[in-house]
Amino acid sequence: MAGTAVAEPLHISDSWRRCFGMGLDCAFNPQPNLVSRHQLRHLLQRDVLLASVAEEELRTLALAVADADHVVVLVDDQGCIVSAAGEAAHRGPVLRHARRGVDCSELLFGTNAVGTALVERRPVLVRRNQHFFQDMRHMDCLAAPIFRPGGELIGVLDVSCETRPLVPGLMELVQSSVTRIERLLLRELRSPYILRLHPHPGCIGTPFEALIALGEGGEIVGLNTFGARLLGVGQQQAMGRSLGELLSTDLRSLGQRSDQAVNLRTPDGMSVFATLAEAADLVGRHRQPLQAGLNSTPAAPQQIRSPGPSDDNDLVEKLTRRELKILHQLDSGLGNREIAAALFISEGTLKWHLHNIYGKLAARSRASALAKARGLGLLGVAPDAH
Repeated sequence: MAGTAVAEPLHISDSWRRCFGMGLDCAFNPQPNLVSRHQLRHLLQRDVLLASVAEEELRTLALAVADADHVVVLVDDQGCIVSAAGEAAHRGPVLRHARRGVDCSELLFGTNAVGTALVERRPVLVRRNQHFFQDMRHMDCLAAPIFRPGGELIGVLDVSCETRPLVPGLMELVQSSVTRIERLLLRELRSPYILRLHPHPGCIGTPFEALIALGEGGEIVGLNTFGARLLGVGQQQAMGRSLGELLSTDLRSLGQRSDQAVNLRTPDGMSVFATLAEAADLVGRHRQPLQAGLNSTPAAPQQIRSPGPSDDNDLVEKLTRRELKILHQLDSGLGNREIAAALFISEGTLKWHLHNIYGKLAARSRASALAKARGLGLLGVAPDAH
């Protein structure tokens, strides 16, 4: 790349080569494509699933970075913006065009996090001078791809800023958001059983667990990207295969021990812990009991059980040390600003943690979360003991 003394990352140099190959001129001022109402209506119909499952996560991530002038953009697999969140006043000459229907592909905007992530199919960071077009070299952007449970690319989640560098730790925030979106996509499969995996048993039940959706016969019908990485196979390669091929176990064996974590070995010898759950744990609906399903004997519908004191240990596992600390701060009556200052984080990041806490406790407010935490004895758990 001309004018640079340090070798650029491979994804940047590869993107520049693609841009030159498409005949793009780096001195050209890129302009957003104009989308007609008819085209926009078609895009909305095409992207309705992505928009619906990512809506809340997009809003939450935007809150987490709002005080840093960042803009969060959700893009479909064709490079078209599905939605964008962020104060309009904070958008510069490029991001002010970030609206539904605008094409962010490399063909129109050269090297940029969205377009390059679509091609590379992996998380991408593009800093100022790494952008192909000169008129975009004042901004930073970061994007991570979103995959369906079958391995098909469905979109990209991007965070960009034109007024300052991206905040530290942003890649982790974005990838966490993508993980939760992929979890919701896996819910849409409505598979009867879910296998939850992680090398560390305490991480089972958290947003960072590996998830494998199973059919009635124990065949794999979908899995998230972390699940594919643990198994050492591509998502599409895993589809339709039996558990016995990849984990030397079967649905019946797991069902007999569904009340405990089972230690298994992946094809490459990694030790992982797994629990088998009904899909109701993820989709909010209830099927017949697991054992009844394995024995093919119909069972009467049961009511979804509300959390009780016996769930205390499970919830302690799901809440991170930071989240337990925040719960204790909430119980002390501190406001968001005071809690954020005490933990040396921004108020936006605190709101992101609160969103996760409310979700894990099935609470809609601070008062509800504290009431449930007290009832479960979580406020008696020392945060540093987790």
